[in-house]
This record gives sequence, C-alpha cells and structure tokens, in this order.
Amino acid sequence: MGNGYPRKMMRKKSITMTDVARQAGVSISTVSRVVSGSVNVSDQLRQQVEAAITELNYRPIHAASRYGAAANVAVLVPNIGGPFFRRLIQGLQSICFKKGHTLQIYNSDDDPEKEMIHADELVASASVKGVIFAGAWTWDHQEPILKLEGAGIPLCLINRSAPTVRADLLEVEREQGTYDAARHLLQLGHARIGCITGIPNAAIGRDQVAGFRRAMGDYQIEIDESLVMETHLSAAGGYRAGLELLARADPPTAILARTDRLAIGVMRAAWELSIDIPYDLSIIGYDDEPDARFTRPALTTIRQPQYEMGTRAASLLFERVDNPTLPQRQVIVQPQLIMRETTAAPKTVMRPLAEIAGAQ
Repeated sequence: MGNGYPRKMMRKKSITMTDVARQAGVSISTVSRVVSGSVNVSDQLRQQVEAAITELNYRPIHAASRYGAAANVAVLVPNIGGPFFRRLIQGLQSICFKKGHTLQIYNSDDDPEKEMIHADELVASASVKGVIFAGAWTWDHQEPILKLEGAGIPLCLINRSAPTVRADLLEVEREQGTYDAARHLLQLGHARIGCITGIPNAAIGRDQVAGFRRAMGDYQIEIDESLVMETHLSAAGGYRAGLELLARADPPTAILARTDRLAIGVMRAAWELSIDIPYDLSIIGYDDEPDARFTRPALTTIRQPQYEMGTRAASLLFERVDNPTLPQRQVIVQPQLIMRETTAAPKTVMRPLAEIAGAQ
C-alpha cells in the first residue's frame, strides 16, 4: 500500500453447482435435489454428490431472498436482453398493473443453476402469488418448476415443456411458423434454400427445422444438408453463417433464418459480397423484432405476438390464482407471415413449385 492505494485482492473462482455435477458425473438437477434435501435421489448418487461437494468445498447459495420481500407475481426469463422477452414482459406488466400487482423479473442468463436459485428464493418468499416461466429452450430439466409446484405456487409456462407439472401452458406454433416461411420461399420458386438455426439441443430450434423440412418435403424438394447450418443466435452468428453459405460455388438462392438477428447478419454478409437482396438472394427472418421493418430492404419475417402472449399468460395466471381448481389449460398461438422487401422470385425458376404443391 506504499502508493496510497489498497492492494488488489486475489479472488478465488467460486465453485458452482455445475462444477459439482461435473465432478460427481451427474446432472445439475441431481445436485440440486441433493442440496435441497429431496428424497428422490438414490443413495449411490447422493454419496457421489456429497463426496464432490466435500472435495470441491462447494457452498450452496440458499434462498434468503436477495430481493427482500418478493413481488406479487414473478417471471423467470433466460435472457432479459432478447427482444422477444422484452415485449413479453411489457405484456405481463400491463396486466399486472391493471390488477394492482407488481411484477418481479428474474433473469437466469441461460444458466440453469441461476434458475434453480431463483426458484428457491421464490419458494422461500411468503408473498409471491404466482410465477410465469418463459423459456428456456436450451435445457430440459424441470427441477425449478417442480419446486414451485410442490410449494403450491400457481404456474404458467411460456414455450417451456414440463409434461409432469400441473401448470397452464402458452406456446407459439413454432413449427408452423417456419413451415409458412419456407412455403413462402417455395411458392416464389426457390428450390435451393439455406436454413440457419441455433444450437442443436434447443427445442425451439428443433421445431423450426422440422417445419422447414416438412415444407420442403411437401414441395418434393430434396434438402441439401450442407445448407442447414447451426450458429450462435446473434447478428454476428448470422453474418458468419451467411458468409460461408454465400461464398460457395453453388450458393442458395434463399435463406431462412431462425431469428431476425440472424437474418440481419446474413444481410450484412450479402452486402459485403455485393449480392443484391432480394433479386440475387431472398432472406426471411423469424420474430418480427421492432427494427425488422427499418432494415434496408425491410425484412420479411414471421411475427410472434410477444406482447399479446404476455397479456394472455398473465391473465391465465391470475385466473388460476383466483381459482386453483381450474383444469390445466393449453393455449397455442399462431405465428403470422409478414411480407416486406427481402423476398422475391429467383432470377431463374426451374420448376413451377406452387403448382407442385397445389393448394398447400
């Protein structure tokens, strides 16, 4: 401290539940059950987890809520920065405000351990009236939802699969949305179509690719598997995938992107390669983000009514709070094709594709 400033403290890396799961050779859900004292764990697995906890000196974060008294209604989202979740939360807040309740937002940063910690906090709270789970699509565990259900807290799930949980479910018909996007390109006359998706274990990505494949099959078009690409769900990911697809000797005449962010990245790649949109390349996105209509050219996309989904989910939750004996409900929201300026017929149409499909 001779220079008048305190010496920097060296901090050790915190041991997480993920580290314990890796050390014990089990899932994060199993570690969570052991830590929370659940009986639904075999003696062998419990011993493995406890040994790993001791070896790593893991100290669980318990649910002495860091937010103080919980809000009347809580929503857990995997990525608060995403445009889908921003609009969804606005819809939730509008109904909560009308009902005279506040909305507490919990963000897991796509981290299942954080989601479990938030679930513990909510269970420990005495004032939470209901919880909405929005996503996440990148893991399949149900532990946080089971904890809340076990505590008797009313639940509504948005685009989140939990077959064994008694909760209301609201989801977009994701496969149909991508089917409609692919069909739009096929009806324009495109046969060589690229599909840019995200990580393979995400349920939403699987559904969307399934819609693309179904449309191609209905139009009797064989898929070139080299044109189906996985990448990070960002404009940068779309840019990199777009460069790779468009630099090929036989590039696609159209690209279907899982999100508008990906599509915008592809548009940048096309611009750098002097590829005209839509006359040399058609591009279609998914989500209808607020900025989609301000791209140049304006982006053709599939609209998900995020705000309306938020209002509907909040309404479902308050109905269940008022009447816990209601039967389980499932609401399916239909996406909508929004045609703008990034799609057109290819320069050379090899086959009358719209005729092949008939009245698809």
